[in-house]
Amino acid sequence: MEIAKIKISGYYGIPAYYSVMPQAIFDSLEMATLNGDEYAEVDKTQFYKMIGDYKEKIHQC
Repeated sequence: MEIAKIKISGYYGIPAYYSVMPQAIFDSLEMATLNGDEYAEVDKTQFYKMIGDYKEKIHQC
């Protein structure tokens, strides 16, 4: 599994992402937040799929 390091504030606490966010990414963001980290490590493939799904969702609106 390849890892992507993402800034927590860019995705956690932003409801627009929640409908396309895999549970594993949410859990990683939440755990990193509770640990006081600025970044979370997530599965790169899941992250890029989430971003693609988000962009598709926005274009449909």
